[in-house]
Amino acid sequence: MKTTRVTAILTMAAVIMGARSSFALSDPILVNTSPSQNRRWTAVFTNEVPLQWGWCCTNATSAQLEIVGMNSTFTTNFTVVTSNYLWQAFSTSTPSNEDVYDLTLTFYNSGSAVVGALTSRLAVVQGALGQTGVISTSEATPWPKINKNAVISYEAGWKKTTAAASESQLVIAKEDGMTRTNALVDTAGYFGWKIKRSDWGYGTFNLALTFPGTEGEWNGTLVRTPEGMIIQVR
Repeated sequence: MKTTRVTAILTMAAVIMGARSSFALSDPILVNTSPSQNRRWTAVFTNEVPLQWGWCCTNATSAQLEIVGMNSTFTTNFTVVTSNYLWQAFSTSTPSNEDVYDLTLTFYNSGSAVVGALTSRLAVVQGALGQTGVISTSEATPWPKINKNAVISYEAGWKKTTAAASESQLVIAKEDGMTRTNALVDTAGYFGWKIKRSDWGYGTFNLALTFPGTEGEWNGTLVRTPEGMIIQVR
């Protein structure tokens, strides 16, 4: 009986050690968190992003690429038929700020008239580049404080009651201030909230993510305080 028990313990130890060894040597993998839609193509995973397109019109002789984000903008022109461009989204290996970029490629004919356009949206999220922060204590939790422009992810499939939604919206309401309803472009994706150098100011904000026509709502409260030192005199 004792011999059998010792053998069983050694076998279990070998299994556990083997599992640990396998875990330590396994390669990292990307996990798609959307149960119904693959949003990988909308996220940036490197500081150099290859953009590709089809030249939309036979009478187009030039094109302009405009990339507008919350923190920066970029424009370049193409004077010949071009099908690709390597965009450097940020100068370092990892971004200092998260952002959501709207890309517009506008085509012109020889008379400088617009003959077509292509659009897209890409999000720069630090977690997608291996920079996900580890919060070790509750005191270090960044939420619910905000001090710079934010990228907010949303997904109708987070709840069964909203999974079949056809539209979505994010309502941002400042306490004792303005309220803005943002109609989102899809039922899953990224929304860029530009709070710096805007008319939002400082204070307490309530964010409500809803999917019209379905039951279910996500709510959050954020606080933005002035940067720098605050001195209170009593």
